[in-house]
Amino acid sequence: MKSSSSATSPAREAKSVRLPKTWPYVVRSGDVTVKIYRNQGHVRGENFPTYLVSYYAGGKRQLRRFVDFAKASAEASRVAEQKAQGALGAAALSAADRVALEQALAFLAKTEGLGNATVSRLIDIVRDYAAARADLPAGVTLAETAQFYQQKHPANMPRKSVAEVVAQFIADRRSAGCSAVHVQDLEIRLGQFAKAFSLPIGAVSAPLVQQWVYGLKNHKNGKPTAARTKENMIRQLVSLFNFARRQKFLPAELALEISEIPAPRKQHAPIGIYTAAEMRALLAATDRAIIPALAIAAFAGLRLAEVSRLDWRDVRLAERLIVVGAENAKTAARRLVPISDNLAAWLLPHVQTSGPVNPCEEAATNVGNALGDRIERAGVRAKVNWKRNGFRHSYISYRVAVLKDVPAVALECGNSPQVIFSNYRALATDAEAKEWFSISPPPASAAATAVALAPALAAISREPGEAFNFRRN
Repeated sequence: MKSSSSATSPAREAKSVRLPKTWPYVVRSGDVTVKIYRNQGHVRGENFPTYLVSYYAGGKRQLRRFVDFAKASAEASRVAEQKAQGALGAAALSAADRVALEQALAFLAKTEGLGNATVSRLIDIVRDYAAARADLPAGVTLAETAQFYQQKHPANMPRKSVAEVVAQFIADRRSAGCSAVHVQDLEIRLGQFAKAFSLPIGAVSAPLVQQWVYGLKNHKNGKPTAARTKENMIRQLVSLFNFARRQKFLPAELALEISEIPAPRKQHAPIGIYTAAEMRALLAATDRAIIPALAIAAFAGLRLAEVSRLDWRDVRLAERLIVVGAENAKTAARRLVPISDNLAAWLLPHVQTSGPVNPCEEAATNVGNALGDRIERAGVRAKVNWKRNGFRHSYISYRVAVLKDVPAVALECGNSPQVIFSNYRALATDAEAKEWFSISPPPASAAATAVALAPALAAISREPGEAFNFRRN
């Protein structure tokens, strides 16, 4: 056994070298290990520590003795690296194996650089390959997998936050000529989404989005939002992610996953409508300033948001029509709504040439909420329970009972005939409908109303009630 030290006297190890706590000490390079054993040497009756570097080469165990641990450790590292690279034990490889190994290392040097062209790096690559191979279907190569990933996750894909994509999508919809109502709806709903997901849009997952949508709650009462509200949110999120896909902000697969989020199961609650008695009590308890808005909601069926955007210029008493402009309608389609005799009676004492019908100051993001709150407080005074969208539901139900013409009512109300047929048909009788549209101002002001109403009625060449067509069969 040879020693690397030529000294004839014991060499003391430098105190600055920190020795391992456990023995044998193992030096690793990839999957190759070289061990260092601690031993005792004797020279001229004096004991001193020695260090044996142990490894195998050519099928035989090799031992090298050192009196300096630092030198022993350096030698063990060199041997381990050489063994990992195949320099030691190369005789165990066939000629073809050695050529193949050299070719593999040369190819690795071209792709990862000369510094990484080592056997240990080759072992890491083989380990990664084995792990990937185990998860791939039979016949699929790593090259095909890499090509697929590159197509779906291009390296030049910009990193956009959810808030940035929401802002660009809304700007795109505005420039495309979408109505102000639709754009505002996008700002409200998608603004909630951007606030909840302050991260890159490519990092959003369909399960997280579904969990968030299903967990939405009403900001007023903290109760879960209706299934219809959640469905509307999902529809707008699908549009948002499809926009992001077209802009190459995220992989197509993510947009597809969002589009496949199932709509929550709807709880088919009965449509709530007001009775004529409840409506009389509510009108009696309502502040005078909001009576025109309430009357239009109840006897013309406009949504509270549409009433809130309505201008008196669009209330044409002489023509017995209310014009709901495309910019104010939820569906972005202009429509004409007839004014009944009793609605004309409620409006005439308040009519103006121009100006907002709704006197409430509405928040830009929740148009109609302030008006609804005031009407709801009037309902508390009148002991009438608030019904969500109750005025519109009531009008449609009673109007269907009067006309018995679902498509005509759908045209007036900006709904589809299918929705009206399935939701509102047979909710009210003819007698109940006639009573609803006969609700008029109290008798104390009836005479004054009749005098004021006479010029408007005289300007219309028809029988009273004809334009509203109470007697249509």
